[in-house]
Amino acid sequence: MTLSPRQYPMLQTFVGGIYMSIEQAQHYDQRPFRSMLIRDWIAYRPGRGFHITPLGKKAFDVFHHTEIQRKNPYAPLTKFFDPTVFGLKQVEKRALHAVA
Repeated sequence: MTLSPRQYPMLQTFVGGIYMSIEQAQHYDQRPFRSMLIRDWIAYRPGRGFHITPLGKKAFDVFHHTEIQRKNPYAPLTKFFDPTVFGLKQVEKRALHAVA
């Protein structure tokens, strides 16, 4: 689940548990609104308005709580980073030893 730059602020308006009328919804960009309806992140309840669904809450939570820490912080950086360009030493690769 990824949120676009338009979806995030739109979804954030619903996180507080508010209901939004059709008249209020017409003031917002309809592209993120439509995509969130298609994904079932928001739904319409007659007499109340648009509201966030459990899937929408999950999408918002995943966005805020995705773990980005490495399991091994001592492993080399991405292969696209060349330390020699910045005058740094090449990280030594340790040989793997088989244990009998």
